Amino acid sequence: MPVFSKIKRINLLRGSLLALLVLLCCTSCFKNLTQLTVIYENNFDDYDQKGIKTYSYVANGQVNDIKIVKFNDNPVLGTFNNASIEISLPGLPVHSAISVSFELYIHDMWRNDLWKYTFDGNDYKLTGFSNDPTVQQAYPNNLGNGSALSPAMTGAADKNLPGACAWSTSAHGTSMYKIEQTILHSGSSFVFSCSDAGSYAYQTCNRTWSIDNLKITMIKN
Repeated sequence: MPVFSKIKRINLLRGSLLALLVLLCCTSCFKNLTQLTVIYENNFDDYDQKGIKTYSYVANGQVNDIKIVKFNDNPVLGTFNNASIEISLPGLPVHSAISVSFELYIHDMWRNDLWKYTFDGNDYKLTGFSNDPTVQQAYPNNLGNGSALSPAMTGAADKNLPGACAWSTSAHGTSMYKIEQTILHSGSSFVFSCSDAGSYAYQTCNRTWSIDNLKITMIKN
């Protein structure tokens, strides 16, 4: 057999082996790719709470307080004062983590006032927000744990929004924060809630909050 033909056959064999090796490696890689599955999403544009329970706290307990309102010409879930929201998602398939993201609007006269969110009943962020430039805020740190305070509206994605009521004529009456939190999670159900409960009741014009673009994503490695 001519030398050229032998070299050609060897090169073809090498090419086939290389292609097979690449295919096997890619197949292995794809098997281990992280899978993201959105298990809840709501931008509230259709005025549907889609399973979210909302509560206002009153002297004799709590009452269901369903409301989606327009803020700055955009539907949001709110506005809330001394209230909480909760979404429960049962029957989850196998996964390794969960990510929650949403936009939080802090309206009007907040002065490092309490706000928190929980996963499965456990506090993951208990912080304070301020729209008053003379009062510092806990966020992005937790409230009451000795962390240094930050200037008002630190970390806000938008500081140039009108207030919802008391500061409705102010161009800086609302601050908007983009919140995202990912945790390890493998349980068959998941409960997300957030609240300003226990702080400044019946101040529905002076200090309220609302949320928009809530998304909960299940992660499987």
